[in-house]
Amino acid sequence: MVEYDKNAKLRLLEEVGFKEHFKAETWEEYNRQFFDGLAPKYDRLNEVLSLGQHQRIKRTAIRDLGIKPGAKVLDVCTGSGDTAIMIGKTYPDASVIGVDVSEKMLAIARDRAKGLKNVEFRSANAMKLPFADGSFDRVLISFGLRNLEDLKSGLLEMKRVTRPGGFVSNLDLGRPPEGFLSWVHQVYFRGFIPWLGKTFFHRGEFNSFGYLPNSGKYFPSQAGLAAIFSELGFSNVRRRDFMLGAISQQTGEVP
Repeated sequence: MVEYDKNAKLRLLEEVGFKEHFKAETWEEYNRQFFDGLAPKYDRLNEVLSLGQHQRIKRTAIRDLGIKPGAKVLDVCTGSGDTAIMIGKTYPDASVIGVDVSEKMLAIARDRAKGLKNVEFRSANAMKLPFADGSFDRVLISFGLRNLEDLKSGLLEMKRVTRPGGFVSNLDLGRPPEGFLSWVHQVYFRGFIPWLGKTFFHRGEFNSFGYLPNSGKYFPSQAGLAAIFSELGFSNVRRRDFMLGAISQQTGEVP
């Protein structure tokens, strides 16, 4: 049975303190305010959470997508733009668009991408992408799927804008197998990381380091996500784990 809880975001609003720190009417608006506030610290957060490995992992995940010359690539929830820029530099003949709802994140991304002719950034809601059906050869999302109000609807929207024969890829935190590694993972993410955020990174602010462990309670495992890809009609679904399963990629082909 696929692990999935469509109403989890409603509980997260209370559990992670979104309602205390942000004022909004919709999950999209809570999300935008959260990432606007996180923007200056976002890259440091990724460095800490991945033990400095996230750039290496992203390069490997991108390489697995088989991006060809002339390909059109969409990076959903692009954040500070590092993935889109990495693709643009690695594949100079590809055309890359990064989208996000956070204007402060996009400002960082645009500044970083100066001089790159094949990369652009736009403001867009991942749940309502402003592109025609089959517009892209590759669509990817990195550490953003858990932030969508409904991950299944988000994946279907990414599938919609991908041409037949193209691929959708998700890269996000995973879960190590049960046992000692799982225990270490829990201690790190549920104990040390929130403490680190509160003590050094977010004094008096919303502790974004505490959001990920809480969101993980309702986010499917890598096996569960692969099953969801199959359920939604993707073919040739593949899964690749990094850091002993702490980070995982799922890819699916659009028939």
